[in-house]
Amino acid sequence: MVKTKSVVDVKEIPEKIICDACGREIEKINDGIFADYYKIEKTWGYFSEKDGRQDSFDICEKCYDKMLKAIGLQNKISE
Repeated sequence: MVKTKSVVDVKEIPEKIICDACGREIEKINDGIFADYYKIEKTWGYFSEKDGRQDSFDICEKCYDKMLKAIGLQNKISE
């Protein structure tokens, strides 16, 4: 015999994502689904001046393009 119980699984889904560069809201397509954006997460390690610091940024597509242009990087297109 198998006895069961009901369990409610609570999870967090993003309600809103805002570009950390320009402040615009990333377009919400559906519940928990957003237009594509660039998520940067970095934990700095030893041998840096930022040892142990954690940086996290959400960047919209327009700001991503501006960022690459500003630092002189070209997109590497792969299919």
